[in-house]
Amino acid sequence: MPTDTFQTRGQYEAHHATLQQRYERVLAAARWDAVAVWSGAPRYRFRDDQAYAHRSGPFYQQWVPASDHASSLVLVRPGARPMLALNLPRDYWHSVPQAPAGEWTESFDIAVSSDLAGVRAQLPDDLSRVAVIGDVHGEPEGWGFGAANPAGIITPLEFARLYKTPYEVACIAAANLRGARGHRAAREAFEQGASELRIHLAYLAATGHAEADLPYDNIIALNEHAATLHYGRFDLEPPEVRRSFLIDAGAMAGGYASDITRTYPGERDSGFAELIAALDEAQQALLALIKPGRSYVDLHEEAQRAIATILRDVGIVDMEPEDMVREGVSNVFLPHGLGHHLGLQVHDSGGKLAGPEGDPIPQPEAWPFLRNLRPIEAGNVFTIEPGLYFIDSLLAELESSPHGRRVNWDAVASLRPCGGVRIEDNVWVGPDGVRNLTREAFARL
Repeated sequence: MPTDTFQTRGQYEAHHATLQQRYERVLAAARWDAVAVWSGAPRYRFRDDQAYAHRSGPFYQQWVPASDHASSLVLVRPGARPMLALNLPRDYWHSVPQAPAGEWTESFDIAVSSDLAGVRAQLPDDLSRVAVIGDVHGEPEGWGFGAANPAGIITPLEFARLYKTPYEVACIAAANLRGARGHRAAREAFEQGASELRIHLAYLAATGHAEADLPYDNIIALNEHAATLHYGRFDLEPPEVRRSFLIDAGAMAGGYASDITRTYPGERDSGFAELIAALDEAQQALLALIKPGRSYVDLHEEAQRAIATILRDVGIVDMEPEDMVREGVSNVFLPHGLGHHLGLQVHDSGGKLAGPEGDPIPQPEAWPFLRNLRPIEAGNVFTIEPGLYFIDSLLAELESSPHGRRVNWDAVASLRPCGGVRIEDNVWVGPDGVRNLTREAFARL
C-alpha cells in the first residue's frame, strides 16, 4: 500500500497494550489460564483440491496486521508478552507469507515454524486450561484445548470492539482513503461509458486490491440494477442509456475495512440528479445529529422522516412525513437500516449487545433489519447510509394498499429505471467530536 495512505507509526504499541489489558480482564473473569487466537486455515471446496481464498480471522488480525497468515496463532497469557507462533511452510506449490517485519513485531515473542507440528510445539503440553478462539477446524481440534470459542471469552471481546483504539481509527481512515481512490476511478469509468465489469476492474486497479482482498463483494449497479440492495453481478456490456450509477465498495488497511457508497446520475440536469442532491443534503443533516448518548435507533427514525420529507417535497407521495413513517410508506423506499458498526469486519460486532455479558437488545418490531441498536458512544465507528429506492416488489404492495392513491405513479415510473440512491459515509465518534472519515478521504484526493 502507498505509505501516504497508512500512517500508524507509533500507534500500534498502545493498541497492543490495550488488547493485552482487555484479554487479561476477560481471562480472569472467565477463569482461563490463556487463550490461543487462531488465524484460521484454508477451506477446500467439496470434493475438490481448490481452496477458497483465505483471510486471517478478525480476532487474529486485531493483533497481527496480516491477512494471509494461515494455521498460525497468538498465545495470550496474563503478565507475559504474547507469543506469535507463525507457520511459514516450505512450499514451492503455493505462495508463502512474508516473514514478519515492522513496528508491530516488537511487541511479540515470535516463533517461526515450517508446519503445524512446529506450531503445536510452541504451546504448553497441557492445553486443558487454554481456550482457542477463531475458525478452528482440522488438526488444532485434536490438540487438547479446553474449549473452542467459549462465550465467556468471545462475547466480551466482541463487545469491546465497539470502542476503537487510535491505531484502529487510523487503519479505518487509511481504508477510506484507499476506497475513495477506487471510487474516483469508478466514477471516471462510468462517465466514459464503461460496463459494470469495466468499472469494477477500474476500482480494483485504483485500490491495488485483488477481488479476494476486498472487505465485501463490490456492488457496481447501473440503471435499474441499483434497486437491488446487494446487487452482485457485473454486466459485460454497458447499457444503451446511462441513467444512473450506484457503487457500494470498500477497501482494507491493516485488517480494517471501509464501506463507502455513492450514486451518480447519467444526466446532470434530471429528476434523478435532484433526488441524489436531496439525499446527500439529508445524509449530511443526519451526520450533524450524531452525539454520544443518542440512540442509533432514534437516528434511524430520523432517517425515515428525512426520506419521507424528500418524497413529499419532490412530489412522489402526497402525505405528511410523520404520517408516511407511521404508516410504513417511507419504509417502502428505505427498507434497510441506517447503518452498522465498522472495523475488523464490515458489519462489526457488538451492535446488538446490551453489554459484555452478551444480553441481546430486543429488535424493534418496526425496524427488523437495523444492525445497530445501541446508544452512540465515544470510540464508535459506524456507517450512515440512507437510501431511496424504487423496488418493484415493494412498490407493487404499496400500489395495492390504501396509501397507493397518495403516490404519484407517473413520477415513480420516470425514476424507476434509475433504480435508487444510496450515500454512505464512515464516521468516528472521537473525544473531540465526530469525524467523517469518508468525506476527509475524498477531500484529500
